[in-house]
Amino acid sequence: MEEVLTYQQISRYDPTRTTTLRALWARDMKRRFAELARVIYEAVVTQNCFGLKRPDVKTHQVVPPGQEAFAFLRDPQKVEAFMRWLKLQEERGLLSTSQYQQIGSAINGAWTNKYVADSYKRGIMRARQELQKAGVPSLDSTGGIDASFGTPFHMDRVGLLYTRVFTELTGVTTAMDTTISQILAQAMIDGDGPVVIARKLMSAVNGGTLGDLAMIDKLGRYIPAKQRALMIARTETIRAFHLAAIQEYRNWGVLGIYVQAEWMTAGDDKVCSVCAGHEGKLYSLDEAEGMIPVHPNCRCVCLPYLEELKKYYNK
Repeated sequence: MEEVLTYQQISRYDPTRTTTLRALWARDMKRRFAELARVIYEAVVTQNCFGLKRPDVKTHQVVPPGQEAFAFLRDPQKVEAFMRWLKLQEERGLLSTSQYQQIGSAINGAWTNKYVADSYKRGIMRARQELQKAGVPSLDSTGGIDASFGTPFHMDRVGLLYTRVFTELTGVTTAMDTTISQILAQAMIDGDGPVVIARKLMSAVNGGTLGDLAMIDKLGRYIPAKQRALMIARTETIRAFHLAAIQEYRNWGVLGIYVQAEWMTAGDDKVCSVCAGHEGKLYSLDEAEGMIPVHPNCRCVCLPYLEELKKYYNK
């Protein structure tokens, strides 16, 4: 018989309650990398862009370069022209700007900003829900989420997070470009055909045995471009949520309310030993601020220590 999880168990598994948001961001990231890999195949094989060997696939934003577009006499020219075209596709698909809603108005920004903003807002809302248990006024009674999100304290924070995520994603594409350039140059030397070249270049994007990126984790393992980008999406969701909550606790501290942060893990067998060592411990807001996420894909959260708050409101 299939086990049915209670609401408490689900909340414990995902203390930040951002599972759906992380999945949406990851799915969007996967789509963009799949699109880039698909258009590379279209360029190298279908359109025979290097003149190595010839039909029509439409993409969302990125576009193939055209029949034999890089069929120059010299191989270095082919590599250089292909890399210029690839950079443009990355800017359109992976580093693109788009229009999204913020505080009731549409603005232009990196496509990742909407996920950062949503994560941040959820952090504010969760913080106020927890603070309300000790007597702090509800979010609705103080103007709602947009009023809180729009304060200078929070806007400064979220602006830095926008920049952080965009910079990290740019780093992924830069590392990917270096690998693709090396793979392409070697393929020209080896005399590979279009299909083999396309497979190698696509593996540099999606991961595989032919073109892992020179991006290494703390254990010395290679992390493919798409995997690193997905890690960014999941980890930065937690970072935005955490910083929003800490800032909301700090905002109430300005009013003379002392808030301590109590560490909470997901409480399952996937929790690492480092995170498990923090479970239930109390930290000042300054101490807790830079501690989460502890590692990529971290699920920990800092909740306000309510006993101290209840003393304040029950004076």
